[in-house]
Amino acid sequence: MLGLQPPIMMRRVTSVSLTWLLGPMVATLAIWTSGTPSTWLETDRRTEEVVAPGIRHIQVLRGSLSTTVRYRLLAGSFDSQARADVALERLEGAGFRAAPHYRNGRYRVGVEALPSREQAEAARASLEAAGFSSELSIEEYVQDVTHAGGPWEIHVLEVAPRAVRVEVAHAYDAAIGLETTSGLSRRRGALAAVNGGYYLRTGILQGDALGVLQVNGALLSEPDRGRAALGILDKEGMTELLFGRLRFRGELVFEDGTRLELDGINRHRGTREILLYTPEFHRTTLTSPGGAEAVVVDNRIVEVREQSGSTVIPPSGLVVSLSPSRAIEHLSRFRVGQSLTAELSLLPAEFDADGKWKEAVSIVGGGPLLLKDGRRIEDPEVESISRVFFLSRHPRTGVGIRADGTLLFVTVDGRQPQKSVGMSLPELTDLFVELGAVSAVNLDGGGSTAMVVQGRLANSPSDPTGERENADAILLFSRSGTPSS
Repeated sequence: MLGLQPPIMMRRVTSVSLTWLLGPMVATLAIWTSGTPSTWLETDRRTEEVVAPGIRHIQVLRGSLSTTVRYRLLAGSFDSQARADVALERLEGAGFRAAPHYRNGRYRVGVEALPSREQAEAARASLEAAGFSSELSIEEYVQDVTHAGGPWEIHVLEVAPRAVRVEVAHAYDAAIGLETTSGLSRRRGALAAVNGGYYLRTGILQGDALGVLQVNGALLSEPDRGRAALGILDKEGMTELLFGRLRFRGELVFEDGTRLELDGINRHRGTREILLYTPEFHRTTLTSPGGAEAVVVDNRIVEVREQSGSTVIPPSGLVVSLSPSRAIEHLSRFRVGQSLTAELSLLPAEFDADGKWKEAVSIVGGGPLLLKDGRRIEDPEVESISRVFFLSRHPRTGVGIRADGTLLFVTVDGRQPQKSVGMSLPELTDLFVELGAVSAVNLDGGGSTAMVVQGRLANSPSDPTGERENADAILLFSRSGTPSS
């Protein structure tokens, strides 16, 4: 299954002249009447649907299938991005133009698009002489996700900033748990939606954000490794987006004025950490026995529990959780009846002269940052993002903004070689530049990529089972009161 819903039929068609370079391909948009074409054509096809005043949904079918036999010299297949990065660096060090691609949960690294088997054999001999494994393999292929000419299926929501109110919502309005983007969008009555940030997919904490998440002013998760974030402001009837990298600062303030640093909020507690749990997280802290936990109601400690774990979180309070080693160091400071307050803040990595990040009601984490104020940002290592993830094609979700304030919500389908091959992050940046964005950020992609328009799934998710349950989503509500369906 490529998706749970049929493609949305478009109501209005336009023809524009857009040129976009990707490798050897130059694509120009052409007219497509309606529905889904029975075959892929050489020219791009663009259709538009006016969803509501100031909101357009644009679908672009771009590129074509390869008909030429090519050869790949495969140097390795890895379930570890770090090991795949090492292989990529070794190939480049040997003088080859190496390329990674993703297939069935593994990163495959090799030399791509060799025109003949003889050239592939020569490349293998050269690599073996340079000390590479004798298990180097040659693959013959015609069409796969590495084809320079695509194809691609791209969806864009082009939104006037006064036309919508934008919110971030978590699955089932909690801090953990999973829900499809279409289900969340319909449940909340949104006009449109895209999936949000990275999250834990398995385990007792599935749906826990892996990165910053703030919903309606409540901080649910702290930033992860300095990765990029998208902030959402609503000022005087206009939606404004912020792009940047954030860090977390959290402190407990005791009755005597002393302070204790927090390591995070609403997530798995590490071996030497002090965490804060809020009512949005779950009924309990879901922590293992060991350490200690202090229950706080109305800024006053009402209970201290040792060696128990999974403390009930009061609806109008919070729980401070100390790992065993931190409990030994600090438990004596937590005394029932004394006051205790938590101070949490998100600090932008760059100077925030206007203080706008403090005004953001909703924030969702992603990464990496693609564009900032008209500059390309291509330093994934700053956000602890691997090169193979950066260079491989995946389904992608991203958000951008034009200089005039127009909001851009974009999905690119992938991992479907006959339909859409996905994009590398440099290619996604190219797309945002083509769309006129001056700032943009990548969000969670892969099987999580989803766009919903008027309650219906617009794109074709890559998971064989169809649309994936995700942790959170970005929801668009019309200010004009237009219903979602």
